[in-house]
Amino acid sequence: MKKLMRLEETSVMTDFELDLDGADKTRTAMVERLRASGAVDDDIMAALVLPAVPDWFLSHPFQVVADLDELNGSDSAAEVPDKWRDGLPSRIEPGNQQQHFLLYQRILTSGTRDEQMALIDREYLVENWPALAREIHPSVTSVWEQRFPSLRR
Repeated sequence: MKKLMRLEETSVMTDFELDLDGADKTRTAMVERLRASGAVDDDIMAALVLPAVPDWFLSHPFQVVADLDELNGSDSAAEVPDKWRDGLPSRIEPGNQQQHFLLYQRILTSGTRDEQMALIDREYLVENWPALAREIHPSVTSVWEQRFPSLRR
């Protein structure tokens, strides 16, 4: 069903069509393609198809390690990969909680399992999970907590 909406920008009126049916078909096709690829774990796929999950996650699904013991990151200084450097220095020193939080948010939301294993410190994650969980998308939080009930508080 197409709806005609009016968008008011200062003194200019613009008519545009909002194609909700087309958007729904596109999202459905994205889900089907992702499911058919077999590249996404079942629990992550279940989280991705919830209505509140942004389409961005369908084109860039997040990953989660299989076991917290796989997390071998250091609690000392961290080298920040280029893809997450926006707003962060190339190296985060220990004790800079704000920068560590930002890096962990990015790794949890868009990092591969290998990146998570190399960069996330298990103890730091467990200790700071309640605060981190409030800052990442609920679908990501949900899968991490389903896989690792010890993170729930």
